[in-house]
Amino acid sequence: MDFIAIVGFIFMLVLMCILVSGKAAPPVVFTVLPVVVSLILGFSFKELTEFIETGMASMLDTAVLFVFAISYFTLMSEMGLFDPMVDFLMKRTGKSITTILLAVMVTTFVAHLDGSGATTFLIVVPAFLPLCKKAGIRPQALLASMCGMYGVMNLVPWGGPTLRAATVIQVPANELYASLLPGLICLVIVSTGIVVVVARIEQKHGADISKLALMETDSGKSQEQAGHKKNQLFNLLLTIGLLAILFADTPLPLYVVFMIAYVAALVVNFPNVKDQNKKIKEYGSQAVSLTVTLFSVGIFMGVLKESGMINAMANAIIAMLPEAITPHLHWFVALLAVPVLMILGTNAFYYALLPIVIGVVEPYGISPETVAVTFLLTATLGTPLSPSVATNYVGLGLTDLSIGEHIRYSLRILWPASIATLVLCTLVGVIPF
Repeated sequence: MDFIAIVGFIFMLVLMCILVSGKAAPPVVFTVLPVVVSLILGFSFKELTEFIETGMASMLDTAVLFVFAISYFTLMSEMGLFDPMVDFLMKRTGKSITTILLAVMVTTFVAHLDGSGATTFLIVVPAFLPLCKKAGIRPQALLASMCGMYGVMNLVPWGGPTLRAATVIQVPANELYASLLPGLICLVIVSTGIVVVVARIEQKHGADISKLALMETDSGKSQEQAGHKKNQLFNLLLTIGLLAILFADTPLPLYVVFMIAYVAALVVNFPNVKDQNKKIKEYGSQAVSLTVTLFSVGIFMGVLKESGMINAMANAIIAMLPEAITPHLHWFVALLAVPVLMILGTNAFYYALLPIVIGVVEPYGISPETVAVTFLLTATLGTPLSPSVATNYVGLGLTDLSIGEHIRYSLRILWPASIATLVLCTLVGVIPF
């Protein structure tokens, strides 16, 4: 194994352990470790600077989106915009903890039609978080319940993973998606199972539907919120327009849309300049910590990719597997798809690891399309868990969770779910062994 691959694996192991254990704040880990590792590998300060600049540039749009999106939805929540929605959801889905989380899953399906993870989190989390809190459902459970259907809808023909895999095997994305369809049915079944498991975990942790009956939506409203009832229609129309633009194919970047919407909402709800400045500071402080984390992730990704560690680790993973399983390599790698994608990230997983596996198994009669389908159906559940996927931090910011808290709760559910998907797809003939 190459020295750079060994360092890369140690680097990722240490990083994951620190994140999951909470021994240090994520920005510290994502900043310090990559710098130390790049120096261990012998890169100069000039090269390190180039790595960091490349990584930071890739995070800029997401960071700006994050600041304004969090500020906007915090303002809307304070104004009570989501209270009627909570009341409606309580009546429609409030029969059990399981039905609430099933509603989360179905809403994720609709919200993720555009294939954008950021849009999905921005729509689903503000709608269900108040309801979940009232029922005693933890934010970690809300995100975990989203992950299954998030994985399903992440594989639409215009979604990132499908486009990456289609590019590698040189087939149209819609043709690859057609091959995925039978497997997606299996994945939907597994996604429903994820929700059932999460519901049982939450019930054991104290979540109880009876808590909803004991709490009135209006009980927690502040006088300030009640005083802005006259702006509810404006806030509602503004939010509906915002969501419509999010789904529409417009040339405007998402962060520009949120910037405009946030400024409009701020001016209408707080006409006084002093109040505006106060709220900008108040809402901004909630977004700062995760924004810092996003930029530190940029440093992490820049060093990991530009140093060559990703390619070295992908090759090492293949080399470590016994020769006896070579004809079935795609299947055995899929068993580890979730943690491997979490380590490598989506780009490296599909652009680096996928071609290597295809080259190994193709002489044994396994087509490139089969390998792509295998990887897509199993690795997709790792995407919403990966520390290197920037849009995940939008969901974390909205739920006020750390990446470590999210991984600790969801990995134990999603990795077995990925393996269950692989087994189920193998049994029905979608994935050949």
